[in-house]
Amino acid sequence: MDTIKLILQGIDNFPTLPTIYYKLTEVLENPDSTANDAAEVITKDQSATAKVLKAANSSIYGFYGKIDSISKAIFYVGFEEVRNLIILLALMDLLPDNRTNYHINPVELWKHSIAVGIITRNLGNILGISRLENYFVAGVIHDLGKILFMNNVNSEYLKVIRYVNENNVSLMEAETHILGINHSVAGEMIAEKWKLPSSLKNAIRHHNNGMIAGDVDILVGCVHIANISAQMFGFGQTTFGRVPEPNLEVWNKLNFPKNTFSSIMEKVYNDYKESLILFKV
Repeated sequence: MDTIKLILQGIDNFPTLPTIYYKLTEVLENPDSTANDAAEVITKDQSATAKVLKAANSSIYGFYGKIDSISKAIFYVGFEEVRNLIILLALMDLLPDNRTNYHINPVELWKHSIAVGIITRNLGNILGISRLENYFVAGVIHDLGKILFMNNVNSEYLKVIRYVNENNVSLMEAETHILGINHSVAGEMIAEKWKLPSSLKNAIRHHNNGMIAGDVDILVGCVHIANISAQMFGFGQTTFGRVPEPNLEVWNKLNFPKNTFSSIMEKVYNDYKESLILFKV
């Protein structure tokens, strides 16, 4: 079977999100639903309840022990963000257990993904975005397609890495040349299967250039800048060859204040360290 068929087969067979995610989505889409309705769905799963509460009380959200119930988590953190935490918990279970036979180290990929999520959320905060619910999760799942490649065409991925190093091209170019598809497109296809919101699908599909159909999208742009920043600062390791340059049109349109990164790096680093423990890296 050729590589592209293996990848498409892998997408068909890719695990679905837990049932709890789709039940929460039904609650969200019902205009008569309340926070208690959502809390009832989550609390039926003791493991999910404990993990959501632990995450909600982390430094990422800044509540530090104030949240002792799912209802409070929904009130303080936001319903969509609580639902997004279910995605992250599911994603952890998709990382390969055998961490020695992969050309991208799964641990390093997860570290990078967490860092991108943290930086994305901090950049959104700097820009004064009032609703940051999707910023953390969008950053964390931007490389979803790489998990597919690791699990389904791992041996072929070595050829991708070699092509990057030998031809001084971007990883996306090498993936397209060798595999016939890049991780952004593959990741978007998984997001479609998971029925994720369009904002998250866009972040996965367009994080490479930060734009959608020629227009700068703030969330996608923040993921784009955060992805490059995480590579530059050495949070995890998924880069082969050169670190890509940011899209200047995105950078100029977002117009971050001077000293943005120096002002957020201490918090980013502290959140990163805590998150590695929280998400079991």
